[in-house]
Amino acid sequence: MFDLIRRRLSFKVSIILALITIPPMIAAAYFITAKEASNIEELTISSGKVAAMSGAQMYGTALDAAIDSGIMTINDVFDPVYEQIKGFDFGDNPRFHTRYDFYTDRVMVAFQDRIVDSLPDFLYAVGEDLNGYVPTHNTRYQHAITGDKTKDLTGNRTKRKYTGAVPEKVSANLEPVFVQPYARDNGERSWDISSPIFVKGRHWGGFRVGVDMKSLTAHKRSLLALLGIVFGVLMLVTVGFIFVMLRRSMQPLEDLSKIANEISTGEGLDRPIKAESVDEIGQMAKSLNRLRASLQAAMARLGE
Repeated sequence: MFDLIRRRLSFKVSIILALITIPPMIAAAYFITAKEASNIEELTISSGKVAAMSGAQMYGTALDAAIDSGIMTINDVFDPVYEQIKGFDFGDNPRFHTRYDFYTDRVMVAFQDRIVDSLPDFLYAVGEDLNGYVPTHNTRYQHAITGDKTKDLTGNRTKRKYTGAVPEKVSANLEPVFVQPYARDNGERSWDISSPIFVKGRHWGGFRVGVDMKSLTAHKRSLLALLGIVFGVLMLVTVGFIFVMLRRSMQPLEDLSKIANEISTGEGLDRPIKAESVDEIGQMAKSLNRLRASLQAAMARLGE
């Protein structure tokens, strides 16, 4: 193979052109892939922002309506009494009832589930009050208590007070939307996107939407694999096209090389060499044909 490359000009030129062409293509592939991967994350987080703001608006409106209709009082909402739920082993995460969680169980769960189900990258969509209390979680996190702490940690996460830096920042946030990384206590990592909930014009808490980091990473890997295949095929096609075109372009030159070799041995002097083109190869063919004619004439004179 190496001997063939050394002896064939078309191979040499093809390799040189491939070495010149491939690095820019690799750089372009890397740039496009990185940009598209970043766009995927940005678009998903943007969807989370819209979901959080919409959820906060619906949550606040629902609590306003409950107060207006007399189902609960404003004190029930802003000065809740957290009554611990007993009879179950919740470990380090005790659960609580309030005077309004019966209402959120009936009203909030439906639109919260619609939000979390709207994108497969969403892990949760819940409202929590200023104390980090989530009165009603998504249906997927309201399974019956099994007694298995590992299963219950994932399967039942409702009516808990969530503590730590992330819930505290959610409670303190008054900006329209707030994004922060969040390591959940069940091992999942997410982008926590929240928007403040206002009830009767007062800050009640925040609506939180979780975007799964693992899912985003999987999307990026899939995109990398797809673009890698596309650019790989493109590079192979490009190199193949370069070789084929050079091979076709070099063929007349190789034919002339063979003819010149025959002439050097005194063979084929009686066969005229036709110039098929007017370019440099055509000019070489004409020159070689004149050399053939001259040698043929010289050989004839020597024969006389």
